[in-house]
Amino acid sequence: MVYPTARVASAACIAFLMAFAPSVADEMQPLKIGLILPYKGVWAAPTENIDRGFQVALAEFGNKASGRPVSIIRADDEMTPNVAVQKFNKLVQFDKVDVIGGGVSSSIAIALSELADRAKKPIVMTNAHADEITGKLCSPYVARTSFSANAFQYGAGQYWARKGVKKIVTMTSDYSAGRAFMDAFKRGFEDGGGQVVQQIWTPFQKTRDWSAALGQAGSSGAELIYAFYSGSEAVQVVKQHADFGLRDKMPLTGDQWLYDQVSWPALGDIVYGSKFVASYLPSAASDANQKFVAAYRRMFNEEPDVNAALGYDNGKTIMLTLEKLGGRMPEDGTQFMAALRSVNFEAPRGKMRFTAQNSAHLEKEYLVEMVKGPDGRPERKLVDEFPGAEDLPGCMKSF
Repeated sequence: MVYPTARVASAACIAFLMAFAPSVADEMQPLKIGLILPYKGVWAAPTENIDRGFQVALAEFGNKASGRPVSIIRADDEMTPNVAVQKFNKLVQFDKVDVIGGGVSSSIAIALSELADRAKKPIVMTNAHADEITGKLCSPYVARTSFSANAFQYGAGQYWARKGVKKIVTMTSDYSAGRAFMDAFKRGFEDGGGQVVQQIWTPFQKTRDWSAALGQAGSSGAELIYAFYSGSEAVQVVKQHADFGLRDKMPLTGDQWLYDQVSWPALGDIVYGSKFVASYLPSAASDANQKFVAAYRRMFNEEPDVNAALGYDNGKTIMLTLEKLGGRMPEDGTQFMAALRSVNFEAPRGKMRFTAQNSAHLEKEYLVEMVKGPDGRPERKLVDEFPGAEDLPGCMKSF
């Protein structure tokens, strides 16, 4: 015989378990991270290393956040904003991802930032540098783990001006990241007392012959060409600059993507003697960097480059945020970003911390020269280091 009080207690217990069951089931399901990157095309090689760095970060946590499994769902943005928007919608609506990482092209990142804000889905940018992402387009659903164009290139411009260079030509592809990078460099260089005598813009993903641009630079009277190109475009520019006979007359310098590690085999001996500004140095002696380099070598049997470091920073930031949240993804995506803003850690590139607008600071930059190592292979030689700059103002929202 079951007494009434027992029936009431039993019913209450069952009701409690039924109410609690969905949350238990949810916590047994993997957390899903969507990763939107340009896996094919001009940036395919750097993207592979971004993805690898991301994997190293997740492996550091055993691919779990507070004991809950974490899976990656990849999407190729095909370097096209419309395609990226379609892939974002699929990740959110069909794959039901909890958070999105990735974002390399600034034009794509801008489109995804606006979409994330409307969809109220957190997105953490890996390698998109347009200032407006955390400036005028800032959102409580959008963060960036790399750095803004101004933080990186303004500091580079200041550096070259302080070193006594008086006149420079800038050269880059005519798209959002190119504009942002070179305008930031120009501000820094001219604020430091130098003069940018000409800014040359080449059609993005369409230029194969840089002779016209190099001819303009060669007749400008400048001391240096400062350029931003990446992937296959960088290889073409560096080779044609050498073929044009400008290596001694007007050296070609720039940032870490101009002489990217993935391009060294294609460049051959041209790479030696080149100097460039970098946000990451694989030989940095910090414990965080040595641990990252060792883990990357174990997993992929090669040394990481800047792209791998950026992917690692992105993945680790997301994982640390999920850990802060106890492995639970809040229904309100702004709570994820609030937790992310409080994340700080020693990254391979230096101290990682975030502004009130969800953009990572750039603690320091390096001037690197490419030399031939003892094994006859290219290696980076540290020449100097200097601090990164601040982000441009512009965010009018309060998070």
